[in-house]
This record gives sequence, C-alpha cells and structure tokens, in this order.
Amino acid sequence: MKTGLFYAFGAFLLVSCSGSQGKGSADSDSIEETASLVDSIPAEPRPVLTKDSIGGIFIGESVNDVPDAIEGLYTAKENGASPDAVTIVFKGAEGERFIAYDFGEGKIDVINLIDTVAQVKAPRGMFGIGDKFSNVLQLPGVETEWSGYDNSGTWYWKWEGLWFAPSQETISENLSRRLYQPIQAPTPADFDDSVTVGFIGTGLPF
Repeated sequence: MKTGLFYAFGAFLLVSCSGSQGKGSADSDSIEETASLVDSIPAEPRPVLTKDSIGGIFIGESVNDVPDAIEGLYTAKENGASPDAVTIVFKGAEGERFIAYDFGEGKIDVINLIDTVAQVKAPRGMFGIGDKFSNVLQLPGVETEWSGYDNSGTWYWKWEGLWFAPSQETISENLSRRLYQPIQAPTPADFDDSVTVGFIGTGLPF
C-alpha cells in the first residue's frame, strides 16, 4: 500500500513539474512577443529644420504670432537679444533646442539649432548637431562660402538654403588653419571621422 502511494505521489510531482515548465515556456514566448511589438512601434519623429521652417515655426513669421509652446517641438520660449538681433530661445524639458533671430523688423529672419533634437533631412538620411561632418560633405551640390571681413572670418557649407559648420572642439590644428583663412576653403581631405557638426541654421546669426 505504501509502495502504491509512493508511486502515485511521484506521478503527481512529474505532472506538476511538466505543467510548470510549460507555463514558463509560455511566459517566455509572451515576453518575446511583447518585446517584438515594442520594437515595431515607430519612434517619435524628430522635428526637421528646412530653409523655411522648423515644426510650426516659420521664417518670416511675426514674432508676436509665435506660440508659447508647440507639442513635440518646444515647451517654453525666452525672449532676449544678441549684439545684432532680438532673439527667441525655444526650450524643451532638457534645455535649449533652437534659437530664432529677428534683425529689426519684428519677424523671424533666421533659425539656428542648439541641441540634437531637431535634424536635417538629407538624401542619405537624417543628421544633426554632433553627428559626423562627413554627412555635410556628402550632400549633393553642397557649396562652401566665406563669411567675414578682410582676413577675419570662417568658411561655411551651404545646401538647400541651410548653413553648416564644424564643431570647434573637434577640428584639428591643420583644419583650423584652413577654416579661418579666406584664400581657399578646406577640402574633404582636411576632415577626419572625429570632426562633428557644430552649427546648422537657415542663415548666420549676424
């Protein structure tokens, strides 16, 4: 009798363990399916800067018509001034995002990016502040333009109405010499992979 009870108890344990293993496998499959669904959800699209606008802010728009916030673009704005213009700094939860310049007519004349939230839509993909400057050099039809007076100034790159410049913190000594002299613009050979984008705007802030 004891022997029969022993074997019955063992059979019960075997069935219970098998059921637990099956449930664990089902749970694992459920977790993987959930993760797959999360991965398939498209990321929130980033704001795109063009020669005419960024999100709901437009070149030529009256500064009096600029909203206090636009969902997904900025949550606050701060009025200020530079030596050459009246400014509006647009901010998000993590800080300043972009800045607009009004050169005296009460309208937005120039928009410059500050952080990495907004990007530029290029043929080879989106890029922005902090990305490799090779993204700029590869733009079809990109041109260089000197901005300055006499021998004081710097070279910029222009494409589709947008202006670009490398980050000062990432340029080499040799590139620095080429960048700040008006005789000849730097060539792609002067750049290495460590050089990043430091300036993107619809124009210059002066």
